[in-house]
This record gives sequence, C-alpha cells and structure tokens, in this order.
Amino acid sequence: MEEDMTDEQEKDMLDHLYSLQYHYRGILAVSLGRVVERMPEGVTHAFFQRFPSFEALEQYMDHPARLQVAEKYINPYCKGRIVADFEAEVEDDLEPLFRRGERFQQGIEHVVLIKVREGAILDGTEGMIEAFNALPQQIGPSVIVQLTAGTNLSDRNKGYTHGVLVRVPSEEALTTFSKHPAYVRVFTEKVLPISSGLLSADFLVDPVTKSSPL
Repeated sequence: MEEDMTDEQEKDMLDHLYSLQYHYRGILAVSLGRVVERMPEGVTHAFFQRFPSFEALEQYMDHPARLQVAEKYINPYCKGRIVADFEAEVEDDLEPLFRRGERFQQGIEHVVLIKVREGAILDGTEGMIEAFNALPQQIGPSVIVQLTAGTNLSDRNKGYTHGVLVRVPSEEALTTFSKHPAYVRVFTEKVLPISSGLLSADFLVDPVTKSSPL
C-alpha cells in the first residue's frame, strides 16, 4: 500500500476485507493484517481466504461486495499485489477447516512464496511440497497450528510458482519453527536447489471486526 495511507484508511480497508465473509458464504476462513516488518519487495499487508473449491473462488471474484471493497478501500491506495491460489488438504474436522476454536483465536501467519526455476523437474517440486506438508508431524502442534502448501495457480503470481502458509501460536513459536532442524532441512535440501527467488512475510492474526460495515 502507499506509504501515506492513514491509520483510518488502513482500518477501513482491513475491516471491510474481513467482513467479506459475511457477504459471500463461500469463504470458509479469513485472516489478514499488516506485515510485521516491511519487506524489500514493498509488501505491507497480507490477506488469506479459504474456499471450498476453485468454483467458489471464481464466483467470489465477481461478487458485488468484493468488487465494491476493492474499488473503494483497496485500489485507491494499492501499489501492487502478489496472489497465490493453491489447493491444499486440511483435517476433516470443523475447527481446522473453518479455523475456529481456541487454537485459532490468535497467533501469527507465516507466508512463504517460492519461485521455482524454469526447467526444475516435477519430482523436485512435488518433493518440496511433500516435505513442507510433513512438517506438522515432525515439529508438533505446539509450534505449528496449521500448515498448507501447494502449486500457485493464480495468473497474478508475479513469478511465484508455489506458496506455503503456516499458522503458529506466538512469536516464540515462529522462532522455534524457523530454526527447527526439520524446517531448515526442507529449505536447504528441497527449496534452495530449485528456487530462483523467495518472499517471506509474517502478520499478526487480529480479527478487526465482528460485524459487517458494508
């Protein structure tokens, strides 16, 4: 977002983005916030939504409420976007699917976008995703609340071919995760050998409203 965006404009944007779930029932889960540390790429905010299918995502993109929020509260201040859409599996239970319950009330979202080099073999990319998806069992639920990873299917990906989203319960857990031997091994053995670029961003989970301002 633009550097001169005011606190009030930022709050309005986050409030309205969060409230979209009340206008389009195909949204299963939402988290959003200001990136903790401004990235060299200029990324200032991150926004996560979960949909039950790509058909639901496509319908959402044309929904009047989304278009209204984008036109009024995002586009006037937005310098650019990077989008990652990927399929992922989660536990077949209401709390992890909808990200409800005590475990999801607070924490930090850790986002990693990866540019896999052209010519990288399919086995290498599939092995990378499998390695990421194995981390929750290797590291444990006290550090990883939820992890999803997959191939980026968005045409607005800015060259980032794969995405990873990790919910951790605290800053301490994020430090433990980033230094854990299993995670370090995935990066050194699976990611770095086939990647040409990385983007990492963290944002605090803080639902900004419980009602709809639209």
